[in-house]
Amino acid sequence: MSFKAFLKKCLMEYFVITTCVTAAIAILGQALDPTARFGYEAYWSPLTFGFVGLIPSFITYSRKELSFQQALLRKAIHVVVLEVTLVAFGFWVGILHAFSDTSLFMLSVFIIYLAVNLISWQFDKKDAGEINKTLKSLQGRSEQ
Repeated sequence: MSFKAFLKKCLMEYFVITTCVTAAIAILGQALDPTARFGYEAYWSPLTFGFVGLIPSFITYSRKELSFQQALLRKAIHVVVLEVTLVAFGFWVGILHAFSDTSLFMLSVFIIYLAVNLISWQFDKKDAGEINKTLKSLQGRSEQ
């Protein structure tokens, strides 16, 4: 994958991550502290967590095509580094305090990770289908 294509994929994933983080904040906020009220600075939280969550994505970048095992290993390392990075960031900014907060936060990160990968897979599947359709039509033309 070219670096430009990787950055394009990261940008798409950033928007998916940010949307999922916003939903997770709403769900966890309602569950953990439904009476809390925030100022306008709270709007920066999903954007910031989306960006911080994107940084470990560089683990998955490779110029050459990876084997299934290599890609799977990188994804496993990626999810561990992502969890550690976001938990450390959560403690640093002061939103995580107790084990229960941290475990729910980690579960949310993992669910968002799965959602982002599922959505990314759907986009890749759609692109692959369009490429295959084009190749079949070109192959049909060359046989005529």
